[in-house]
Amino acid sequence: MKDMIPKKAGDGITRRNLPAEERRRELLNAALDLFSQKGQSITVQELADRVNVTQPLVHRYFPAKADLIAAIRDTLHNAHWDPQWQEILTEGNRDLGERIKAFYAAYLPHVYNDRWYRGFWYATLEDPSFAQAYVDHVHDELLVSIANEARRAFGFASIEDVPVFEREMELIWGLHSTVIFVGIRLYVYHTPVSNDLAAIIGDQVRAYLAVAPIVLSELMPS
Repeated sequence: MKDMIPKKAGDGITRRNLPAEERRRELLNAALDLFSQKGQSITVQELADRVNVTQPLVHRYFPAKADLIAAIRDTLHNAHWDPQWQEILTEGNRDLGERIKAFYAAYLPHVYNDRWYRGFWYATLEDPSFAQAYVDHVHDELLVSIANEARRAFGFASIEDVPVFEREMELIWGLHSTVIFVGIRLYVYHTPVSNDLAAIIGDQVRAYLAVAPIVLSELMPS
Protein backbone atom coordinates (compact mmCIF):
# COMPACT_ATOMS: atom_id res chain seq x y z
CA MET A 1 0.00 0.00 0.00
CA LYS A 2 1.13 3.56 -0.71
CA ASP A 3 -0.06 5.16 2.52
CA MET A 4 2.64 5.17 5.14
CA ILE A 5 2.49 6.01 8.83
CA PRO A 6 5.00 8.77 9.68
CA LYS A 7 7.80 7.72 11.94
CA LYS A 8 7.45 8.63 15.57
CA ALA A 9 10.37 10.22 17.29
CA GLY A 10 12.72 7.48 18.38
CA ASP A 11 10.67 4.85 16.60
CA GLY A 12 13.19 4.24 13.82
CA ILE A 13 10.65 2.23 11.82
CA THR A 14 8.18 3.10 9.11
CA ARG A 15 5.08 0.93 9.14
CA ARG A 16 2.49 0.30 6.49
CA ASN A 17 -1.19 0.35 7.30
CA LEU A 18 -2.48 -3.15 6.61
CA PRO A 19 -5.73 -4.93 7.47
CA ALA A 20 -5.26 -7.17 10.49
CA GLU A 21 -5.51 -10.45 8.58
CA GLU A 22 -3.08 -9.26 5.92
CA ARG A 23 -0.63 -8.09 8.58
CA ARG A 24 -0.82 -11.42 10.39
CA ARG A 25 -0.23 -13.25 7.12
CA GLU A 26 2.77 -11.03 6.35
CA LEU A 27 4.25 -11.70 9.78
CA LEU A 28 3.62 -15.43 9.54
CA ASN A 29 5.16 -15.68 6.07
CA ALA A 30 8.27 -13.89 7.28
CA ALA A 31 8.37 -16.11 10.37
CA LEU A 32 8.19 -19.22 8.19
CA ASP A 33 11.17 -18.00 6.18
CA LEU A 34 13.16 -17.34 9.36
CA PHE A 35 12.13 -20.68 10.85
CA SER A 36 13.36 -22.52 7.75
CA GLN A 37 16.77 -20.91 8.31
CA LYS A 38 17.14 -21.07 12.10
CA GLY A 39 14.43 -23.27 13.53
CA GLN A 40 13.07 -22.45 16.94
CA SER A 41 16.00 -20.17 17.74
CA ILE A 42 14.32 -17.32 15.83
CA THR A 43 13.41 -14.30 17.95
CA VAL A 44 10.49 -11.92 17.89
CA GLN A 45 12.91 -9.04 17.35
CA GLU A 46 14.31 -10.75 14.24
CA LEU A 47 10.80 -11.09 12.90
CA ALA A 48 10.03 -7.45 13.62
CA ASP A 49 13.21 -6.40 11.84
CA ARG A 50 12.44 -8.63 8.85
CA VAL A 51 9.01 -7.06 8.34
CA ASN A 52 10.16 -3.57 9.38
CA VAL A 53 7.71 -3.21 12.26
CA THR A 54 8.01 -2.85 16.03
CA GLN A 55 8.21 -5.78 18.42
CA PRO A 56 5.01 -4.67 20.21
CA LEU A 57 3.17 -4.90 16.90
CA VAL A 58 4.32 -8.50 16.48
CA HIS A 59 3.08 -9.26 20.00
CA ARG A 60 -0.32 -7.87 19.06
CA TYR A 61 -0.73 -10.87 16.74
CA PHE A 62 1.45 -13.38 18.58
CA PRO A 63 1.44 -12.49 22.32
CA ALA A 64 4.30 -14.88 23.09
CA LYS A 65 6.97 -16.66 21.08
CA ALA A 66 5.17 -19.92 21.82
CA ASP A 67 2.13 -18.58 19.97
CA LEU A 68 4.30 -17.74 16.97
CA ILE A 69 5.90 -21.20 16.92
CA ALA A 70 2.47 -22.82 17.22
CA ALA A 71 1.25 -20.82 14.22
CA ILE A 72 4.32 -21.84 12.22
CA ARG A 73 3.79 -25.51 13.04
CA ASP A 74 0.11 -25.31 12.19
CA THR A 75 0.90 -23.73 8.82
CA LEU A 76 3.56 -26.31 7.98
CA HIS A 77 1.17 -29.10 8.89
CA ASN A 78 -2.16 -27.91 7.50
CA ALA A 79 -1.70 -25.12 4.97
CA HIS A 80 -0.09 -27.39 2.38
CA TRP A 81 -2.98 -29.80 2.04
CA ASP A 82 -6.24 -29.36 0.16
CA PRO A 83 -8.93 -31.98 0.94
CA GLN A 84 -10.18 -31.64 -2.64
CA TRP A 85 -6.99 -33.30 -3.88
CA GLN A 86 -8.32 -36.58 -2.57
CA GLU A 87 -11.09 -36.35 -5.16
CA ILE A 88 -8.44 -36.51 -7.89
CA LEU A 89 -7.55 -40.01 -6.71
CA THR A 90 -11.13 -41.25 -6.67
CA GLU A 91 -12.18 -40.10 -10.15
CA GLY A 92 -12.95 -43.61 -11.31
CA ASN A 93 -13.34 -42.70 -14.98
CA ARG A 94 -9.59 -42.05 -15.30
CA ASP A 95 -6.67 -44.45 -15.38
CA LEU A 96 -5.24 -44.92 -11.88
CA GLY A 97 -1.74 -44.00 -12.95
CA GLU A 98 -2.99 -40.75 -14.45
CA ARG A 99 -4.89 -39.99 -11.25
CA ILE A 100 -1.84 -40.52 -9.05
CA LYS A 101 0.29 -38.34 -11.32
CA ALA A 102 -2.42 -35.67 -11.35
CA PHE A 103 -2.50 -35.72 -7.56
CA TYR A 104 1.24 -35.14 -7.29
CA ALA A 105 1.06 -32.43 -9.95
CA ALA A 106 -1.39 -30.59 -7.68
CA TYR A 107 0.29 -31.39 -4.36
CA LEU A 108 4.00 -30.99 -4.96
CA PRO A 109 4.03 -27.28 -5.91
CA HIS A 110 2.80 -26.59 -2.36
CA VAL A 111 5.68 -28.43 -0.67
CA TYR A 112 8.56 -28.34 -3.15
CA ASN A 113 10.25 -25.31 -1.60
CA ASP A 114 12.94 -24.48 0.96
CA ARG A 115 10.46 -23.15 3.47
CA TRP A 116 8.39 -26.31 3.75
CA TYR A 117 11.19 -28.86 3.66
CA ARG A 118 13.60 -27.09 5.99
CA GLY A 119 10.81 -25.87 8.24
CA PHE A 120 9.44 -29.41 8.46
CA TRP A 121 12.79 -30.82 9.55
CA TYR A 122 13.41 -28.08 12.09
CA ALA A 123 9.94 -28.63 13.56
CA THR A 124 10.57 -32.38 13.72
CA LEU A 125 13.95 -31.98 15.42
CA GLU A 126 12.30 -29.87 18.10
CA ASP A 127 9.34 -32.22 18.50
CA PRO A 128 9.27 -35.67 16.81
CA SER A 129 5.50 -35.83 17.34
CA PHE A 130 5.17 -33.14 14.66
CA ALA A 131 6.41 -35.55 11.99
CA GLN A 132 4.29 -38.37 13.40
CA ALA A 133 1.16 -36.25 13.11
CA TYR A 134 2.03 -35.42 9.50
CA VAL A 135 2.79 -39.07 8.69
CA ASP A 136 -0.56 -40.09 10.16
CA HIS A 137 -2.26 -37.44 8.03
CA VAL A 138 -0.54 -38.63 4.83
CA HIS A 139 -1.40 -42.24 5.67
CA ASP A 140 -5.07 -41.55 6.31
CA GLU A 141 -5.73 -38.98 3.58
CA LEU A 142 -3.47 -40.20 0.76
CA LEU A 143 -2.00 -43.66 1.10
CA VAL A 144 -5.20 -45.42 2.14
CA SER A 145 -6.97 -43.84 -0.83
CA ILE A 146 -4.28 -45.10 -3.21
CA ALA A 147 -4.50 -48.56 -1.64
CA ASN A 148 -8.25 -48.74 -2.11
CA GLU A 149 -8.12 -47.38 -5.66
CA ALA A 150 -5.38 -49.85 -6.58
CA ARG A 151 -7.46 -52.73 -5.27
CA ARG A 152 -10.41 -51.53 -7.30
CA ALA A 153 -8.31 -51.07 -10.44
CA PHE A 154 -6.79 -54.55 -10.19
CA GLY A 155 -9.97 -56.33 -9.15
CA PHE A 156 -9.22 -57.08 -5.49
CA ALA A 157 -11.46 -56.75 -2.43
CA SER A 158 -11.82 -53.25 -0.98
CA ILE A 159 -10.17 -52.30 2.31
CA GLU A 160 -13.64 -52.27 3.87
CA ASP A 161 -13.89 -56.00 3.15
CA VAL A 162 -10.24 -56.93 3.68
CA PRO A 163 -8.20 -54.57 5.90
CA VAL A 164 -5.09 -53.08 4.37
CA PHE A 165 -1.91 -55.12 4.74
CA GLU A 166 1.31 -53.71 6.19
CA ARG A 167 3.32 -54.83 3.16
CA GLU A 168 0.75 -53.27 0.86
CA MET A 169 1.13 -49.93 2.64
CA GLU A 170 4.92 -50.14 2.62
CA LEU A 171 4.79 -50.39 -1.16
CA ILE A 172 2.78 -47.17 -1.36
CA TRP A 173 5.07 -45.51 1.16
CA GLY A 174 7.92 -46.41 -1.18
CA LEU A 175 6.23 -44.48 -3.98
CA HIS A 176 5.48 -41.45 -1.83
CA SER A 177 8.84 -41.41 -0.07
CA THR A 178 10.73 -41.48 -3.35
CA VAL A 179 8.77 -38.51 -4.66
CA ILE A 180 9.28 -36.58 -1.42
CA PHE A 181 12.99 -37.43 -1.33
CA VAL A 182 13.46 -35.59 -4.62
CA GLY A 183 12.55 -32.46 -2.68
CA ILE A 184 15.01 -33.34 0.08
CA ARG A 185 17.78 -33.57 -2.52
CA LEU A 186 16.73 -30.21 -3.92
CA TYR A 187 16.02 -28.16 -0.80
CA VAL A 188 17.94 -29.82 2.03
CA TYR A 189 20.98 -31.38 0.34
CA HIS A 190 21.04 -28.80 -2.50
CA THR A 191 22.15 -31.44 -4.99
CA PRO A 192 21.25 -31.56 -8.70
CA VAL A 193 18.01 -33.22 -9.76
CA SER A 194 16.65 -33.81 -13.24
CA ASN A 195 14.59 -30.91 -14.54
CA ASP A 196 11.95 -33.34 -15.81
CA LEU A 197 10.18 -33.96 -12.50
CA ALA A 198 7.05 -35.15 -14.29
CA ALA A 199 9.06 -37.98 -15.84
CA ILE A 200 10.58 -38.89 -12.46
CA ILE A 201 7.15 -39.09 -10.88
CA GLY A 202 5.73 -40.96 -13.86
CA ASP A 203 8.48 -43.58 -13.60
CA GLN A 204 7.79 -44.11 -9.89
CA VAL A 205 4.05 -44.42 -10.51
CA ARG A 206 4.63 -47.00 -13.25
CA ALA A 207 6.96 -48.95 -10.98
CA TYR A 208 4.33 -49.00 -8.23
CA LEU A 209 1.55 -50.08 -10.59
CA ALA A 210 3.71 -52.88 -11.98
CA VAL A 211 4.40 -54.37 -8.56
CA ALA A 212 1.12 -53.66 -6.74
CA PRO A 213 -0.99 -56.41 -8.38
CA ILE A 214 1.75 -58.97 -7.71
CA VAL A 215 1.95 -58.03 -4.04
CA LEU A 216 -1.82 -57.96 -3.66
CA SER A 217 -2.22 -61.38 -5.26
CA GLU A 218 0.28 -62.78 -2.76
CA LEU A 219 -1.42 -61.14 0.22
CA MET A 220 -5.10 -61.66 -0.47
CA PRO A 221 -6.73 -64.68 1.16
CA SER A 222 -7.67 -67.36 -1.33
